[in-house]
Amino acid sequence: MTNHDDFVAKQDEHFADADDTHFAWQTRGPGFADREASFLRDLLADSRRPLLEIGCGEGANLFHIEREAAGSELGLAIGLDRSAGKLHFASAAVPSARFCCGDGTALPFGDGSFESVIIRDVLHHLPAPAATLAEAARVLRPGGRFVLAEPNAHNPLIRLQMALVPAERGAARSDEAWLRELLAHLPLTELRVDAAAPFPLDRVVLHPNFGLPRLGRSAATLRALDAIERIVGRLLGRARWSYVVAHARRAGVDGGSGPADMPP
Repeated sequence: MTNHDDFVAKQDEHFADADDTHFAWQTRGPGFADREASFLRDLLADSRRPLLEIGCGEGANLFHIEREAAGSELGLAIGLDRSAGKLHFASAAVPSARFCCGDGTALPFGDGSFESVIIRDVLHHLPAPAATLAEAARVLRPGGRFVLAEPNAHNPLIRLQMALVPAERGAARSDEAWLRELLAHLPLTELRVDAAAPFPLDRVVLHPNFGLPRLGRSAATLRALDAIERIVGRLLGRARWSYVVAHARRAGVDGGSGPADMPP
């Protein structure tokens, strides 16, 4: 088996089935779910619909996105993933969104179908991230919003995650320089690359497998975690914060494309 085949096999094995425990933690975990919602709110500020998430997994991001939009008429949100098992779970967990099984390197949507495309914690799991990014740009309307969030390999907590979870070891290549190189070849404009989440210790302390989620019920614990993150973030410097986040717009003139169509 080649290194490429071994990499793909590890990803497919780890992400084949829905992880309902992880979904529950992200969407209902005491203290942590509110932090996830806040992170996504900041990440997607001013984004419009129709919206596509590439690599949606069980739908936790879309759960928060849809809850934030509850009662409004913003338009369609679609999640795409390779795992049929995860999508079966997601369609029941987030019934207001639509879901599609497919490959990020060959999206089953027409050119300019979406006003917004989000990719979070996905690129480092892909053997050909450049192809997925090219497809993301293709399905964006001119002027549409592109949002990308990737772990930063230079962050100590990300290094710990890579050591604990074999499928996360692709994050070893994930940093600002790597992302800028990938994004440089896309038809994007107004590119802004930022650092986020300096030292999210809550992802360890409140984790359902590695920590004690019930501590999220304690306001004192949450305040302590916030204080530690601020202090360690200053010591680390922004170049070693846990997330690298990119925002950009699709280049070109908006031609007034119609709504996104789900594949048959």
